[in-house]
Amino acid sequence: MKLLKVARRRLRSLWSLPRRLSNTLTGSQVVLVSVVILILQNIIYGIFPCRFNFKRKKFVFSLPLAVYSFAVATLFSVYYGRHLWQAYSEKQLTLRDPVQIYSFMFACAAMLNYVTQWAMVPEILRFQNHLDLFKTMDYFRLTLGTVAPATFLAGLKLFGCPLLLQLTLIMYQKHTHPELSWLKTIHTMFPIYLGNQLNNCFFGGIVVTRNMLIEINKRLREIQVEVNRLQTPLEMMLHKHYYRMRRFCDLADRLDELASKYTISTSSSMDYLDLTAFSMVTYMAINLTSTTLGIYTQYQAFADFWMLDTSYEISRALAHLVFLIVPMADIYVLARVCQQVIDEANETGNLLQRINLQHSDVRFSQVVDALWLEVKTINYQLVPMGLLELDGSLFTIIFSTVSGFLLFLIQNDLTQRFSLK
Repeated sequence: MKLLKVARRRLRSLWSLPRRLSNTLTGSQVVLVSVVILILQNIIYGIFPCRFNFKRKKFVFSLPLAVYSFAVATLFSVYYGRHLWQAYSEKQLTLRDPVQIYSFMFACAAMLNYVTQWAMVPEILRFQNHLDLFKTMDYFRLTLGTVAPATFLAGLKLFGCPLLLQLTLIMYQKHTHPELSWLKTIHTMFPIYLGNQLNNCFFGGIVVTRNMLIEINKRLREIQVEVNRLQTPLEMMLHKHYYRMRRFCDLADRLDELASKYTISTSSSMDYLDLTAFSMVTYMAINLTSTTLGIYTQYQAFADFWMLDTSYEISRALAHLVFLIVPMADIYVLARVCQQVIDEANETGNLLQRINLQHSDVRFSQVVDALWLEVKTINYQLVPMGLLELDGSLFTIIFSTVSGFLLFLIQNDLTQRFSLK
């Protein structure tokens, strides 16, 4: 009986653990842990040659980390550059292997990311040292339950998608080359990890921006309801002018705080996109090329099986299919989250338009007009390098572009096949 009681108590304690964590942890603490993980990854990969100075409470350039970053980038470039040249010279670089092409493209993108990020170290330090992220989150008092879905989504993109690709490669290698160790797959996956690092950092930042804009609009709706209620005929009869003026002044102070938080949230996300714009553009180009090549490879394998009676490797086709689905799902999630952020930023302007200012206080009207002007001046958009807007239409644009390329390639291939007959 005593053992049963002890076991029951332990089960109850484990069952109540998520509730205790949600009561003790705050949203800013969860985001802090995520930011520390991303910064440590950037330092380990050699992308960020800076450290945090606890005495000065700011990020500073570190010469030892710069030497380490240069060594990591040199070793990475020499190793994968040699393998790329060897595969090209020995004619092992075949278009029938989109996974190899995908890995080599990300290796080239990672080499370029080293150069662009090192060149922007002063801008990155200035951005990080002037970012009031945690003060803004503490102002909204975000709970663990509020940021948990966003944290799960960012973790799925940061760890889940690469892990799925890694497991797919391991299973495919065991089926085709069982004598090789699973560590051999790291040679293929490491450039993919490194090439996606900056994009994952931006995705984490845009997810946090979405949470803060949701909180801003939530409080703005409360202000809108109260302001419109204070100007109804019944409320104007029940309350004296002094009471309504005092309430309008309090609401103006709250709205002024929300205006500063809105500016910080939107401007910071657009500024961070400028710092990672080159990586984002190369990421889109790589996924566009790899998706087109992957689908075309699947078509060629099926056409050879149907017309030439060659063998159809199901395991290879499934591995290629996973490397097709995961990047496209990655782009879909990015486009969906960016569209949600843009909608929340536009919703702020819509809520301001619904506020009745006919019998409001002068100062409150000035604050509303100032925030409205701020929303229109910022004109929140996510356009890396001015080339392609990150919104809900991104996935449709990429899919239509891939379809156009495939239509041309398949038509050309079928023409050649039937002409040979």
